[in-house]
Amino acid sequence: MKTSDNKINKTILVVEDDLDLADIMKKKLVDEGFNVAIAERGQKALDYLKIEKPDFVLLDILLPDIDGITILNEIVTHEETKGLPVIILSNLADQGSFEQVKAVGEYEYLVKTKTDLNEIVKKIKTKLGLN
Repeated sequence: MKTSDNKINKTILVVEDDLDLADIMKKKLVDEGFNVAIAERGQKALDYLKIEKPDFVLLDILLPDIDGITILNEIVTHEETKGLPVIILSNLADQGSFEQVKAVGEYEYLVKTKTDLNEIVKKIKTKLGLN
């Protein structure tokens, strides 16, 4: 467990409708020193992004209301969020999903079942310049 001395002053928005997985990710990220906000629905993520400016977004594609591709498009089209680093973390491993994300921009796309949490943390830290 990290002490408050190891606190990283960065907030990660985790957009994930599987609350068990969201809780596991939150615990890991908090242990690593990050602040974490969870949005289990796409609309909640969009509402959060209108009010808050996280430093990073972990974004699922399949959500119960608004899909992650729509959220990603919203992120890149708004001045306040267009430079926000995002990693797509989804169980969709089909070429169509990869291509949809690539059409929006050069975002890393990780498949949940093939990606270790430690690897995700390492990638976040790298993208935030914390390594």
